[in-house]
Amino acid sequence: MIKEIPESEFQERIEKIQEKLVENNYDAYLVHSNEADQANVRYLSDHWPIFETAGVIVPKEGEPILLIGPEAEPFARDRSKIKKIRKLLAYRESAEPEYPDIEVCTFGDIFDEISNGKGIHRLALGDYTILPMPVYDGVREAMGDKGEIIRAEWIIAEMRMIKSENEIALMKEAHRISELALEDALKIMKPGMTEKEVVGILYDSMYRHGAECEAFPNYVFGGKKTRNAIGRATYDKLKEGELIQLCVGARFGGYASSVGRPVIFGKMPEEMREKVQFGLDVHKKTFEWIREGVAAKDIAIKFYDYYQEHGYAQNYLYGPCHGTGIIEVERPWMEKTSDYQLKENMAFMADTFFTSSEYGFRWEDGFRVTEDGCEVFSSIFSEIIEL
Repeated sequence: MIKEIPESEFQERIEKIQEKLVENNYDAYLVHSNEADQANVRYLSDHWPIFETAGVIVPKEGEPILLIGPEAEPFARDRSKIKKIRKLLAYRESAEPEYPDIEVCTFGDIFDEISNGKGIHRLALGDYTILPMPVYDGVREAMGDKGEIIRAEWIIAEMRMIKSENEIALMKEAHRISELALEDALKIMKPGMTEKEVVGILYDSMYRHGAECEAFPNYVFGGKKTRNAIGRATYDKLKEGELIQLCVGARFGGYASSVGRPVIFGKMPEEMREKVQFGLDVHKKTFEWIREGVAAKDIAIKFYDYYQEHGYAQNYLYGPCHGTGIIEVERPWMEKTSDYQLKENMAFMADTFFTSSEYGFRWEDGFRVTEDGCEVFSSIFSEIIEL
């Protein structure tokens, strides 16, 4: 079982980007990552910044460079599959220390290095939505008034949409660990425990079973808080007879997972049971509709229609799937406006969320698209869970 992406695959990723730069007459490609969204820098270098931010710049020809803050050099050299590393103030932590004794580069220095002094005139950006102003200002100053900055998230997004065999193997292992953590939590959790205590059970189990870390702040919350599509565990105590949402996600080898299950202590009231069973039914239906060549929007339309046909249109928030990989939620989404076809080895989360005035719930499992269907990465406890 591999534990990380091999170095040769990182090199293949760089080469694919350079092919796109040549095709589109771009001089270089710049991606950005921070501690929360490490995806693109990690995808190209395996470096995951902490406190500081980081970037990777890929020239049309020659070696890429990992761009880091002033403190991260020993840490980055231990991790990075990219050998050239340069320090810039633009990537320092948000408290903005001045570092008077540390020698740093400017973007002008970087652009001269990768262009042999010719300069960068057309720069493609891969992370517009999370790019901080210090980085943008540094790039803009180095390029001057005549330089062109082009949004080009599509270059790396299209690459990340189709997973390699190694990526799929790491995602499946992450899901296996999440299933083990869920199983442990269901054995140990009991009424009166706080939501945070159960998160502690999950994380203890994940690390014991070999996880790199959690893939996101795992969900444990009960009662009316289950209406939240996004939330964090609190010090509230779990109670018998109220619905509890668990979303368990381990990270392994850089890749995320999530196994989402609604749970209750005691017997589920009949009306609640009918709704939770409906959610499970449409969740399983989603897998039946998936296969290579199907239009993503057709899946989303069928999903919404299923809610509507069963009288639950008012309980629909979104769905049915979003891309997954290094980040638990990444491109592409499956929505009624999604104008693309499914391809083999695209990876998604089937994310079936149901909300009402008193409670909500989520069924969630990762899968990959296959030629004639899909391969689901987790199936444990795909049933009404009463403890």
